[in-house]
Amino acid sequence: MATNKHAMIRYQALDACFSNKYRKYYIEDLIDACNKALDDFYLPKENAESGESFYVKRRTIFNDIAYMESSKGWSAPIGRFYEGHRCYYRYEEEGFTINKKDFSDAELDTIDEALVMLNRFKGVEGFDWVDEFVTNFEDKLGRKKNEVPIIGYQKNPYLKGIEKLSAIYHYIVNRQVLKITYEHFVKGSMVHIVHPYYLKEYNNRWFLFGITEQKRDSLISLPLDRIISIVPIHIAYIPNTQFNFEEYFEDVVGVSVPMNGTPDKVLLRFEKSRFPYVETKPLHPSQKIIDKDDCIVQIEVHQNSELDSLIFSFGDQVEVLAPDSLRNKIKARIKNLSEKYK
Repeated sequence: MATNKHAMIRYQALDACFSNKYRKYYIEDLIDACNKALDDFYLPKENAESGESFYVKRRTIFNDIAYMESSKGWSAPIGRFYEGHRCYYRYEEEGFTINKKDFSDAELDTIDEALVMLNRFKGVEGFDWVDEFVTNFEDKLGRKKNEVPIIGYQKNPYLKGIEKLSAIYHYIVNRQVLKITYEHFVKGSMVHIVHPYYLKEYNNRWFLFGITEQKRDSLISLPLDRIISIVPIHIAYIPNTQFNFEEYFEDVVGVSVPMNGTPDKVLLRFEKSRFPYVETKPLHPSQKIIDKDDCIVQIEVHQNSELDSLIFSFGDQVEVLAPDSLRNKIKARIKNLSEKYK
């Protein structure tokens, strides 16, 4: 493999690092990123065949940075930002990249569709970039925005925590450990060192899942509206090798996953007027029609508070047939509720 090709691989890796405003890349991080990029591009096989080593050293990175900054390279605006005696590198001009690529008409149409979906975050704190991106997109590429809205979303302008969503997403992507101050409803203010893995929305509320330094073998769930502050910290990130989140939430309604036990086969009988809605909008992916004439469906889930709330959302148009534990729990809550209206 030609040396200039090795250099281009390094330039691309460095460009990605310098463009990332959610992570601080010190010289050792840049070396790691370039070595990983070289590993990903055919080199283990070539190394084995040739006996050569293509791994880079500090001098190589400094030379690459100098070339990228020069007029022979890309005149890249690479800034040096000092924290004590250490220095991290980042583009001073936001949005700069050494890669310039025109879009095809089909790609532009796809971006238009994506922008329509992104508009659900328009006006939400922390998502100012949506408006800015749309404006830049129109100005630079000559795309005209549809003046009349053609799709709508349910929005809650008073929802707390949503302004943190964008930053947390980027912290997860960039494997950044976080110091999170969290307000527990009962225990008060708490501090966690979190390795963030996953964001999930349920019922217009967002949750962050990850592991903590104190407890690495189980997940912590933090509603974004209870997070007071987030501070990135420079310690080694523990990648997620334990949890498949699609499977993790497979047997629950909502986000509360019991530590133990197996899912219950929950049988629900609906009023005939409500049944068509349940049939066309399943309560859970496991939903089965058990008896269409008697309007009975089955879902296989763990019992949790979200399941209770879902059942109560149907009011008197649903009856829990099984299991007995869930039926008795709902029955007791209905009795308590009826006492309030005597």
